[in-house]
Amino acid sequence: MLPSQPLLHTVVLALTVLQALASDTFIAAVYEHAVIQPKDTYKPVSPDNALALMNKNMDVLEKAIKEAAQQGAHIIVTPEDGIYGWRFTRETIYPYLEDIPDPAVNWIPCTDPTRFAPAPVQERLSCMARDNSIYVVANIGDKKPCNSSDPGCTSDGRYQYNTDVVFDPEGKLVARYHKYHLFRGETQFNYPKEPEAVTFETPFGKFGIFTCFDILFREPAVVLVSELQVDTVLFPTAWMNVLPFLTAVEFHSAWAMGMGVNLLSANTHHTSLAMTGSGLFTPEGPVAYHYDSGTEEGCLLVAELSARPRLSPTYP
Repeated sequence: MLPSQPLLHTVVLALTVLQALASDTFIAAVYEHAVIQPKDTYKPVSPDNALALMNKNMDVLEKAIKEAAQQGAHIIVTPEDGIYGWRFTRETIYPYLEDIPDPAVNWIPCTDPTRFAPAPVQERLSCMARDNSIYVVANIGDKKPCNSSDPGCTSDGRYQYNTDVVFDPEGKLVARYHKYHLFRGETQFNYPKEPEAVTFETPFGKFGIFTCFDILFREPAVVLVSELQVDTVLFPTAWMNVLPFLTAVEFHSAWAMGMGVNLLSANTHHTSLAMTGSGLFTPEGPVAYHYDSGTEEGCLLVAELSARPRLSPTYP
């Protein structure tokens, strides 16, 4: 008799965890995504139209996630702005946002999509992780109401955050990070009142996460490494290869070497804005990287990394 689908999923997940526990390494993936942009970001669209655009991007990401999982990847990082693009105003990005709860609520959107407010993007990302038994890291937008008693509350009565989410191989939301250091054009977002130091444990090391411009500042970047002792940093980015960013591959590789951690860097791909350069970087240098300023194609990188680089005999 064939096992039921839930039982089969549990067996596959258990084998994946045991495999990771039995090894000092893990297989990581990043995907550099040529984002499908909305045609008009100067006036609000309907929620249905916003979701249609995001589903087009998630169709591409889902193929990359499946391919990474087929190659044995335990985790995949996708880029900043990878689901809806950029160049929004505060008003026009609103239809693309969802209310993202604190991961402490212990939620699997794929199996319980109606527990909170409608969250079709979180549901689909959760199912991608669950269906492929892989950690999925994505960048989306969070919205939170506020009121006049809050001195920082905006006139429209809400906070809007550039947000990274992580779903584990069961599809559970295990991490949520609000970008603190917004770049000059990100007027559609608020920054949190305090910088967040977000970490989570996996069978293959302790992970931290932050977004793009955050890497240039002590909080959260240096704090995660020097004080919280993470093994691997997840880094969704939309990195332009111009000052003050410098070239993505060289800078991110040097940062990983200087900090003594793995850095999983997933960049958006947009050649006219000089956005390219993703990689799997370690304290010993890059294991795999991609830099392409000539085409508009995405790229998946997959490689095996040390799960706890500080314990490696070759640690710098």
